[in-house]
Amino acid sequence: MTTRFALALILALGGGCALDDGAPDLTSSDEAAVDSSNLYVHLDTTNRLGAATISVVNGYKVRCPDGHPASTCHVSALTVPASCGFECQDGLLGGQGESIVRGGFVGTTFAIAAGHDTWERGLGTYAVYRITAAPTCTQDPCPSGLHAQKLNTKAAATAITSVDFAHSNDPNFVLDPTRGDDEIAASAGLLVSGHIVSHAFRADRVWRIEAPIAACDPQLVARSHAFLGGASEAVQFRTVAVAERAPRTDPETSLAWLVRTAETATTVEFTAGLDDLWDEKFLVSKSDCSVTTTAEH
Repeated sequence: MTTRFALALILALGGGCALDDGAPDLTSSDEAAVDSSNLYVHLDTTNRLGAATISVVNGYKVRCPDGHPASTCHVSALTVPASCGFECQDGLLGGQGESIVRGGFVGTTFAIAAGHDTWERGLGTYAVYRITAAPTCTQDPCPSGLHAQKLNTKAAATAITSVDFAHSNDPNFVLDPTRGDDEIAASAGLLVSGHIVSHAFRADRVWRIEAPIAACDPQLVARSHAFLGGASEAVQFRTVAVAERAPRTDPETSLAWLVRTAETATTVEFTAGLDDLWDEKFLVSKSDCSVTTTAEH
């Protein structure tokens, strides 16, 4: 990412966060044992797909393969989704970050259905949540209808207005929060540690999805389509209103921008523009990544 691109993102998204209006949501082990067939665990130690030590995320207890309830279990092997090839396995099982996986026990093994990893070592101070969105969005900012669900609990999810990545340890999400929006909109949701401040979720640690690999990432396709021109700056914003008024870091350059403006079960709509005007609206298919232009300026 160029310095100019990073500066444009910072200017576009602005700063400032609300003061903490509640006590930190620290991890605990006070709740009853969780469902061993569908739980999120942290990979404490692994031998790739061999034996591993796992711990239940947020400190809860589960009935381990040896029959005893505990927050930490030992398994004879791990299995991964078929789409998780060498690169995925290396990131997920290599121990370079903090891997969290969703799955269940199959005898003495743990079958991984989905895997997430951080960009570097280090767990957050707060509990880990899954952030999800409504399946459709009719106007920017998208995604909408956000909820935060604490992992491994059956408590009702909490409605939130947004996710604040400004305090995250992952610079990619700090500089480009729309990366987080993309994961929130995906079926796996976004795994993130943190707490709620003034109805916004303040992120501490962010996990990136490693498996299973989606057939199509509409956001990557949209960026490739929208930023083919010769603009010196290229930025994705959360709303068209902000994009059309965004300042350029250099008045002698042009600013190409992109906004996720709507979503259905099958497509994601984007609006692309240059400086203070939009120039194209287009759809990206979730199934085959095809692009369809719906309007042009």
